[in-house]
Amino acid sequence: MRKRRIPFGILWLAAFSTAVGSLLYILGAPEQFSLPFRQKYMDHLLLVRTHGVAASLTLLLGPLQFSRTRGFSHRVLGYSYLLGSLVGALTALPLSFMALGGPGSQLGFLLMSLLWIITALKALQSARARLFREHRMWVIRSFSLAFGAVVLRFYLYCAEALGGEFYSIYPTSVWISWLPCLLAGEYAIQKNSPKVDLAKLS
Repeated sequence: MRKRRIPFGILWLAAFSTAVGSLLYILGAPEQFSLPFRQKYMDHLLLVRTHGVAASLTLLLGPLQFSRTRGFSHRVLGYSYLLGSLVGALTALPLSFMALGGPGSQLGFLLMSLLWIITALKALQSARARLFREHRMWVIRSFSLAFGAVVLRFYLYCAEALGGEFYSIYPTSVWISWLPCLLAGEYAIQKNSPKVDLAKLS
C-alpha cells in the first residue's frame, strides 16, 4: 500500500503545483505573460483565462477521483472534474488553431483536445450507466491527457535549460507532453484489469 502512495503523492504534488502556478500566472497581470505567448493571450484574454481556470480545476480534482471518496462527495467531485475537463477541452479547440510552432503544434493540440472531450463524455456516460469499472478507465484516460500540461511545462523548462531554442523545441514538446501520458494511463488500466483465466474458458 505504501509503495502505491509514493507515486500517487508525487503525481498529486506535480498536478497541484502546476495548477496553482498556472492559476497565479493566467489570472495575473497580462503584461507579465511570457513573451512568446503574450500578444496572443492578451488578444484572447477571456478565452485563455477560461481555459486556464478550467484546466487547473481538472488538475486539482483529478487525483481526488482516485481516492476513497464515495457517494455524494464523489459525485460532486466527479461532476466538478468533468465540468473542468469539458470546459478546458472546448476552450482548447480554438486555442489549438492559434498554437505557436506551426501545423505540428496545432495538430498535436487539436488531437489532444478532441480526445480530452471524448474521454470526459465517455466517463460521464459510463458513470450514469453505473458501469463503474469502465468509468474508472475513462477517468484515467481523461486525467492522463490533462496531466500533459504538467509534462509540457517540465519538458520545456528542461529543454530550454539545456540550451534548446523555444521555437525549435515547442512543436515536439506538444506531442511529448500528452502521448506518453496517455500510454502510461493505458498501461495502468491494463495492469489493474482483472486477469482472464483462459483455461476456464476452454
